[in-house]
Amino acid sequence: MRLTKVVLPTIIVFMLLPPGLLTYGKTWKGAELEWLVKQAGFKLGPFRVKTVFILNDAGYDTNVYRMSDHPVKDYSFTAGPALTFYLPIKKKVVFTIYESPRYVYFFETKRERTWNNSFIGRIQFALNRVFLSAEAGFAVAREIWSTEIDIRPQRRTAAASASILWQPSKKTSFSLEARESRFKYEDLSYREVNLPATLNHREQYLDATAFYQLSYRFRARVEAEYGRFVFDNPANPRNSESRSIFGGFDFGTGGILEGRVRLGFKYFTASGTESGDYRGLVGDSAVGVRLGSMIRLRASYARDVRFSMWAGYVYFIENTSGAGVSIYLSRNIRLDYDYNLGDYGYPRIFGDGLDLIRSRNDQIQVHRAGIYLRIQKNIGLGIIANLWRRNSTEDWFRSKRTFIGTNLTYDF
Repeated sequence: MRLTKVVLPTIIVFMLLPPGLLTYGKTWKGAELEWLVKQAGFKLGPFRVKTVFILNDAGYDTNVYRMSDHPVKDYSFTAGPALTFYLPIKKKVVFTIYESPRYVYFFETKRERTWNNSFIGRIQFALNRVFLSAEAGFAVAREIWSTEIDIRPQRRTAAASASILWQPSKKTSFSLEARESRFKYEDLSYREVNLPATLNHREQYLDATAFYQLSYRFRARVEAEYGRFVFDNPANPRNSESRSIFGGFDFGTGGILEGRVRLGFKYFTASGTESGDYRGLVGDSAVGVRLGSMIRLRASYARDVRFSMWAGYVYFIENTSGAGVSIYLSRNIRLDYDYNLGDYGYPRIFGDGLDLIRSRNDQIQVHRAGIYLRIQKNIGLGIIANLWRRNSTEDWFRSKRTFIGTNLTYDF
């Protein structure tokens, strides 16, 4: 009710603005929002609407649960729409609603047949030098959520965030963002692990970022982040805090370079003292390079602290890297290949001067190849093959999986 008393009068004021002030402001976020609204497929009354139908991973899986003992083979597909509605008011306020229900079907494994759903509601204010945003959403999905969980438990996520961007000049801008997410897992027992008691938790973040526009499509950033992690089970030793500093660059769309580089240093404080704290490199980067009209290269790197479900380990270090290439044989035919390598390190646990739990390391390699055909301007069909391999210092955790199938996207 308090929010409504502020938002509704503000919207009324914007509706009464004279035509000469009808712009998306002078911030780079306002320009990005204007581009998104214009890219929407069609008009429906006052709304701009973008509608996509997606058929994902329709094919044959040799190991549905990624387990080395008794692998389950099955055919499956995921299908459903992704709907985005924009309601712009005098180019100053934009309401956005995103809704995407997806049905997951397995031919033999009936337990995994389910509806996944994702919803986001957002309001954005594009002022002259200030850009405000607030959003809330939820997601319900049954998937394989991490490198540790080889079953497919349902996870419910609820999230909310608010941010403000101030751009005092053409080149400099500053933002402050607060966000919170809640994660709840289905009550399934996995290798004697109670998932809700171990992983149900809340995450809170506060980010302060300074940006400097080096060119039209090239922006530098420096970011400070504080994180707090509170688990539902009061006996859970995973309650933690983190403090991070990041630096990097953002590359706009449409240029030779796309994506972003984001690297930094994190100090992660774990309440489970046997695990110790983590101080070291973190990152989240993905960059694409366009070489002429025929070749596009891409590379990615990510490193961060992840909570572990295994007894004795509070966290592990996820370190992933990848590279890929797309070759355009013509305007309607594209060949893709991607290679990804993940390294997951668990610290050695000490207690009372004894080596309680030895260090552990898992490694995952993924080869992915595909041919994509543009059947019409708004219809794309892909035929893909995915080879997944996991090695580990724990013999029972080694596994492999092969998937062959197709993807279909219909944008209308």
